[in-house]
Amino acid sequence: MFDLILRGGHLVDPSQGIDARRDVAFSGAKVVALGERIDEGAADTRDVSGLFVAPGLIDLHTHVYWG
Repeated sequence: MFDLILRGGHLVDPSQGIDARRDVAFSGAKVVALGERIDEGAADTRDVSGLFVAPGLIDLHTHVYWG
């Protein structure tokens, strides 16, 4: 059983060459499974259809200034 499954999102993961609709499962704060349909149970399941999911983007925070 997973902690969380994000269902039906558009997964973008260039490191694995994925740009498609996929389910993403998390356990212990880590991505542990990817698939077209993950049928195992989860403590929490979220429908993210129509949304982009990019598990590799942790923090896009930056400070950019001149001077």
